Formats: sequence, structure tokens, C-alpha cells
Amino acid sequence: MAGQAHDLMLRLHGDPPTEDDLAGWMQKGSVVRLEVSEQGSHQMAHVMLVNFSGVVFAWLVPFRSGRGVSF
Repeated sequence: MAGQAHDLMLRLHGDPPTEDDLAGWMQKGSVVRLEVSEQGSHQMAHVMLVNFSGVVFAWLVPFRSGRGVSF
């Protein structure tokens, strides 16, 4: 993932961030710890550090049993 330009669909676990959270993290270039599982994967939820200084576009998408964020 590092150094690769691509979309990544993540399913968040726990309290979802707000649009203002995402915007603030992107503006500050924050590194944020998120509990996620990859969309379409059967992996258990795990912690991922996301460096928002490299995130160009993000949106919140509701899922049936949670919320997702695409980076």
C-alpha cells in the first residue's frame, strides 16, 4: 500500500469519524489509528494506521452493519 496510488475500501469498527474529522485529518496530515477490516475480505478486524497526508479523496458510505470509509 505504501507508495501505491489506489483506492482502498475499509469497513470501520467502533465509532465512525465524522466528515469534519476526515477533513481535519486530511488538512493536518494526521496519522490516525482505525480499527478496520478490508471490504470483500474475510479477515478479522485489525488496527491500521492511516496517514491522511497522502489521502486525496475520502467519503463515508453506510453499510448494513456498520459504516465504511474509502481512502
